[in-house]
Amino acid sequence: MTFWHGCNYPWSADATTIYYGMDFGANVWGSHLGVSTRRAAVERDFATMAALGFTATRWFLFADGRGGIVYDERGIPAGPDSHLFADLDAALEIARDAGIRIDFVLLDHHWMFGGLSDTIADPVTGELLEASLPAGRAPVLVAEEGREALFERVIVPLVRRYGHSGERRDLAPHILAFEFMNEPDFVIEEWERDLSPRVRQPLPFDVMTLMVSRLSDVVHRYSPAMTTIGCARLHNLWAWDDDRLGLDVLQVHSYPDARRLDRDADVFGTHARGLGVRRDVILGEFPGDAEHQHPEGASPPPHTLEEYLEFALQGGYRGAWAWSFSGADAYGRLPEEPLRGFAARHPDLVNPRARIA
Repeated sequence: MTFWHGCNYPWSADATTIYYGMDFGANVWGSHLGVSTRRAAVERDFATMAALGFTATRWFLFADGRGGIVYDERGIPAGPDSHLFADLDAALEIARDAGIRIDFVLLDHHWMFGGLSDTIADPVTGELLEASLPAGRAPVLVAEEGREALFERVIVPLVRRYGHSGERRDLAPHILAFEFMNEPDFVIEEWERDLSPRVRQPLPFDVMTLMVSRLSDVVHRYSPAMTTIGCARLHNLWAWDDDRLGLDVLQVHSYPDARRLDRDADVFGTHARGLGVRRDVILGEFPGDAEHQHPEGASPPPHTLEEYLEFALQGGYRGAWAWSFSGADAYGRLPEEPLRGFAARHPDLVNPRARIA
């Protein structure tokens, strides 16, 4: 069984800037800070990931919609912006040269959060003014017209470009998978237990499944890549196992808190066959150094990175992708010693560029 030894590289970061949602394309504030403008820095990150043994990474593409997409005056996607494909080409060339495959997460659930920043043009002067979207970009997904525009004008051209017959089909082998949305648990109307209070206009589950299944159809038609979904709560994993969604592999994310045991079960110690689903499962997110780095007020169990990796491997998971390489939040960067130890114990599973301790 293939084991994808990977990590989350959800967005790039440096000493001064967190590039959430800005790695691909220009952004709503009128600047372009994408991968093609910072290629050397991203190459260094991927070289380090390869040296740590990683063969896969998970990277957010459009995030909350702040970059890479041009919107019309109604906020409906009009198409990719002029920089999107240059940044994606650069990212995939970097991944190719490092021997790493990318799982592209198209949207983050923050897409649905109220109060997102946007810019609008003054109808008289044409000056760009900063604005706030009361329901975030939820209207794009709620309305059939918005969903159709997102797929036909943005997602389909993207998948086809890196597909069997696309302009950059040479880069197709370096895309491991596409995800429609990161942790959709927090935006689904019927899932009141998990629905975020920041979501003003939640999505009915059947609308979400329409988009997930459509992405699977598009990817399987045009590309050799897989489709997956990053499920935030173990108690919701069953919902993504429906054949109609067309997903190739599932993900479960795990951030257990010893003081909030009612929020979600701890997956650690449960074999993949015990999760109650038929599809293979990746441990798609988990804290990489929880004992030393975690949000204030959180009480994570004392599972180490080494323990997580060995548990996932022995427990029948298809991969274990720690959060996060870029260290862009309170969970911090990944410790290197456990990764070098894993590479030494399992040289056949890791990147051949790995520097083994």
